[in-house]
Amino acid sequence: MPKDYKTVEQYVLNQLRRDILGGRYQPGDRLRQDEVARRFEVSTTPVREAFRDLRSEGLVWIDTNKGVIVKGLTVKDVAEIYELRIALEPLLARKSVATIAPDALEAARLIHHEMSASSDPHRWAALNKEFHVTLMASEKDTRLYDMVRNLLVIAEPYVSLSIFIHPQILATDNIEHEQILEGYEKKNARSVERIVKQHLEQTLLAIQNSVDENSLRLMSKAFA
Repeated sequence: MPKDYKTVEQYVLNQLRRDILGGRYQPGDRLRQDEVARRFEVSTTPVREAFRDLRSEGLVWIDTNKGVIVKGLTVKDVAEIYELRIALEPLLARKSVATIAPDALEAARLIHHEMSASSDPHRWAALNKEFHVTLMASEKDTRLYDMVRNLLVIAEPYVSLSIFIHPQILATDNIEHEQILEGYEKKNARSVERIVKQHLEQTLLAIQNSVDENSLRLMSKAFA
């Protein structure tokens, strides 16, 4: 296992995610636990955990009779995910402005610096999830936080793919993240809520206007 991964499960999850996004596994393909374990020379436990996370991300579904089936990416899925994020995430962001701890805000700023220096879609998308979760973690005991965090996990592969398709959006996203941080620092909850909502709406609009099912499949193959 490469040293970049802290656990075997993270390694298996990342490789399977890349295979699905890259087209090695097509929608409808069945993933067999024992075969995947042999491929990566690991036990079935991390493979089972990786399957669970892939299901949470919306990349596979589990049938009681057929097992783990590749779902792949669809424009319909990404639209639904972002519509839900637009409805819920700005509200959670506004609430967290009043409760965020100084060390969490500093941690989010460090993540932002790392994101600003990165052009790798996979890495930036992972940091993006970490950035937003860090800012809103003060509300982790609420149902709203659980729902938003799950949506962030599910959205991560779409974020990766959107950056690959439109690398120029990184600059805009980094600027908006800086504005969000400034809103938190100034305790301006309304500003944070507005920027988060605007950011999500623009992302959804860009995907709907420029990505159809065919281009999504083609870009997924190029993204391997």
